[in-house]
Amino acid sequence: MSAEMAARCLLLIWMAAGAALAFQAEPVYRARDGAQPAKVLRRVEPRYTPEARREMIQGVVVLEVVVDAQGDPARISVVSPLGFGLDERAIQAVSRWKFEPGTRDGRPVSTVITVEVNFRLFRHRFDEASEARRTAFNLAVDEIQRNRRTPQTLAAIRGLAQQKYPPAMYLYAKMLESGDGFERDAETAFRLIVEAADRHYPAAMYEVGRMRMEGRRLEKDPERGLELVRNAAVLRDRRAQFFLASAYLGGDGVARDVDRAAQYFRMCAAEGETPCQVQLARILLDRGDERGRVQAIAWLELAAERGNPEAALVLAEQRAPLSAKEVSWIRRIKPQLIRN
Repeated sequence: MSAEMAARCLLLIWMAAGAALAFQAEPVYRARDGAQPAKVLRRVEPRYTPEARREMIQGVVVLEVVVDAQGDPARISVVSPLGFGLDERAIQAVSRWKFEPGTRDGRPVSTVITVEVNFRLFRHRFDEASEARRTAFNLAVDEIQRNRRTPQTLAAIRGLAQQKYPPAMYLYAKMLESGDGFERDAETAFRLIVEAADRHYPAAMYEVGRMRMEGRRLEKDPERGLELVRNAAVLRDRRAQFFLASAYLGGDGVARDVDRAAQYFRMCAAEGETPCQVQLARILLDRGDERGRVQAIAWLELAAERGNPEAALVLAEQRAPLSAKEVSWIRRIKPQLIRN
């Protein structure tokens, strides 16, 4: 490469970097900053995923969208998810929407807006009130997670709890328990958790199950408590899944059963919990069969990719030697192991 060509390349790189920095430095405004928000000019309808259609999932995906000064969606994040691949389909659709850009002091600027993407199935009943509660709860949780909570956020959580919406009952209880946002009230918190468990909210079922197993605040009943924890695990509570897996692996309070431990570790591993992925991999490796070893490596790779240091260490010991066929099989099954 000539010196002139190298100089041109460096100039292009510098210009590109400068443009990127300029874009990153461009302020993004909200209504509270005195900006007029962007408006939707053209929508693209989302497509259902086969799994969502099969399970007859309906509802609303709420997205936060940064619309740039040209009226294009620059960044999209999920505020209230629906699952079953519909969140991704909502993002794909909104990325093709066209907006009238927001303005501030009469000039186009980047603004943040919230949009709803509806998923409905023809000739299937849809519970509007239930969906409104779910969406309101997710919006409140998102505000808390982003450190944007306001008195209105807290009022929404308390109001939903008073409407007997189980996720809000549990969250309100935990906030009362710790005095976070509300005056501390351990007794009311306890009653709400028990009631949320009675309404089959898995996180509450797990806590009440543990209380009954240990005789804490409730009459000791290990069998009933264990059944509650098992039901919470089936309903995808990760703490319940990990607790049962560890109990069966170590014979702690139950008869030792490595196969059942693997079953529960597989549940939380599929939810993306890296400690579960590592423990499941260790069980598979201990079995000594080749198919189990290859699947164990797939789990370890998933855990290592999410920064689990133990997975990286075990993986370094187990990775070689692998055949080209085994490497291909690992690459193929990894996306199938994680539950969406």
